[in-house]
Amino acid sequence: MGEILVQRDDTNRVMGVAVRGIRQVTTLGMTVSTLLEAVATSLEEYLHVSVESSFGTDMRLVVDRGDPHLDRELDAILETLVAGLRLLERDHAKSVTLHEETVGVEVL
Repeated sequence: MGEILVQRDDTNRVMGVAVRGIRQVTTLGMTVSTLLEAVATSLEEYLHVSVESSFGTDMRLVVDRGDPHLDRELDAILETLVAGLRLLERDHAKSVTLHEETVGVEVL
């Protein structure tokens, strides 16, 4: 089963997405890859935000959230991505699960 991991900061803003175990040759894999690539392209070309991404066996997208003036725009785009990924999870429940984690917070 594949896994989509949404990574959030301590203020609950999406910072990145990691995808494991979903083969790109499947319809689900191609769809996830296309969604991630569309978001990466929009962020880079429209908002001029630095994005680290890979669309190989394991897919990932990490967004530079360094400019607080872009928070609303980044939130709108990234939360739309998460909503789309949740819909894919719903429609492909036997093939993928979506989890969220807060990064950079240590629990003692």
